Amino acid sequence: MVRVKIFETELFGPVVAPDEFWQIIELASIGECETKNIYLWRGQGNVAWPIHSSAYRRLEKDKTFPPSEMTMRDYERELLLNAKHQGYHHENGRTLADFELLAKLQHHGAATRLVDFSRNMLVALWFACNSESDKTGLLFGMYWAGVSGFEGRPELRTYNELFGSGDPKADDELDNFPRLWQPPVVTRRIAAQSAQFLYSRVADERTGSLVLCENPNHLNMIAITPELKKKCLVLLESVFDIRQFTLFPDIDGFCYANSVSFESHSNERW
Repeated sequence: MVRVKIFETELFGPVVAPDEFWQIIELASIGECETKNIYLWRGQGNVAWPIHSSAYRRLEKDKTFPPSEMTMRDYERELLLNAKHQGYHHENGRTLADFELLAKLQHHGAATRLVDFSRNMLVALWFACNSESDKTGLLFGMYWAGVSGFEGRPELRTYNELFGSGDPKADDELDNFPRLWQPPVVTRRIAAQSAQFLYSRVADERTGSLVLCENPNHLNMIAITPELKKKCLVLLESVFDIRQFTLFPDIDGFCYANSVSFESHSNERW
């Protein structure tokens, strides 16, 4: 076991805080099984941020109604209805299922209940390092045994078939576990980021609105200090080619990478 400092956090309790990139790799491989330590990973720039979906954060802006499961369902139904009216549910000659459409909207910036994770720890690490440069970030891993569902399975049910239209208390299967869903490659960005989504009922927990697995051994949380962020970004770009330009390979990402936010040759590695 690698020896590292402990970083005390208000939301997540004590979190390990490595000093070097290689320590992150060792810590990320810790699990209950010697042969199948599979995690889903999320990176966020500030360890003080609770784990909320973008839809939850958007609904928080409405001071009239605090975000709840019912307001979330009403919001997402309306979002899907409006997106279909604009024809966004058609992709490469076929009609997208509701969850496929939610994934497409999410990756183009719309707010949904889907919380971005990645099957690739290095991708999540880049997201933990690429914002809030003066803050300690969080690399958050959830062990495969702590989630419900399977990778690589289609989800063809409609939104109402998944969530119903009545009392959310009747949806027992949403109560105790987060669900995972791996979107098909409907955009190049989904492929580049090894995208995986987790979602759950709207929780009211200290850690955020996403239900987390109850077993703490199924979570792997690593604090990324500002000093380590700088080191990691250099290694991720120079060794693994993980950077803004490669993680966002669609026209939206291309235009942003060539915007006034970056120097004129910032996309060239040499």
